[in-house]
Amino acid sequence: MGRNLFEYHPRIGYRFIPGIRARVRHESGGYLVRCNAAGFRCDHEVTPKKPDGVFRIILSGDSYTAGEGVSNGQRYGDLLESRFPHTQVLNFALPGTGTDQQYLAFCEYAAELEYDLLVISPMVENIRRITSTHRITMNSTDGELVRRAKPYYTLEGDKLTLHHWPVPKQVEPVQAPPADGAGNRGALGRLLRRLDGRMPGLLALSQRLRGIRDPIEYENPADPAWRLMKRILQAWIDRATAPVILCPIPTFSHINRGFGWSNIHSRFAELASDRVQLVDLLPAFWNLPAAERKQCKFPIDEHPSPRGHQVIANALASYVEPHHARTLSA
Repeated sequence: MGRNLFEYHPRIGYRFIPGIRARVRHESGGYLVRCNAAGFRCDHEVTPKKPDGVFRIILSGDSYTAGEGVSNGQRYGDLLESRFPHTQVLNFALPGTGTDQQYLAFCEYAAELEYDLLVISPMVENIRRITSTHRITMNSTDGELVRRAKPYYTLEGDKLTLHHWPVPKQVEPVQAPPADGAGNRGALGRLLRRLDGRMPGLLALSQRLRGIRDPIEYENPADPAWRLMKRILQAWIDRATAPVILCPIPTFSHINRGFGWSNIHSRFAELASDRVQLVDLLPAFWNLPAAERKQCKFPIDEHPSPRGHQVIANALASYVEPHHARTLSA
């Protein structure tokens, strides 16, 4: 979490400070954050009834959807809103969260709203966040790293049990940052990312040669982490009062073919149904020339650049359009 942007929330863990306006330092030169009174990075206030004659989308996800690195109007949710007339996108994404906290935010703020389409965008690495009971974040008072409790679910049979609810407010100091872990997050990965800027494709080639599969939790449909994530998503879908678009967000290691995607796609396809459409974003990125695909992320920051958000918006538009047309023609 960024410093001075968030506040404690007893049922979600945290949210943006309601109404905050801030410029955040970033390698891009900085970006603007605007939040509504509910504590989400959205230019619209949350109202129970949607405006007359408006197609309303509820959008949920983590920092890729909240738009870390870009200003509000450059995010794919805002781009979708501008593409379709008489459309309102309520963005409930929260950086640093997993699908569990995103679902709780929906239940707390969006479940009872009037809306026409629900777009759930789990960044694929969120599967590791849902198995954690705490998160390492920056303390907003002094900028130090702390261990902060988060709400989390466990799965007992087919039943979800919620823990840390209300969420403990106390934090614990962290003496050193957590280990980087496997894949492209360790010291070798950092070196390869720097070199990748000079020799595009080096990082993806290295990942393929080293046989890295990430996240491996999607390889087996019986994996405990996937079973938990699937159950959370199913509970979310069951609670939705409108059609659902499920849009998993790939990492740039998937986009650059360093990691395989077929297992991830197969797992999310288990949730597809007559009322749940599954979006595969990778073809939209793979159809771009390599030089243009490189521009879809920042040189260092792994979040989508403005061009990356444009690609996501373009891919989603064909799924949103039929719902938009049907709703406004009714």
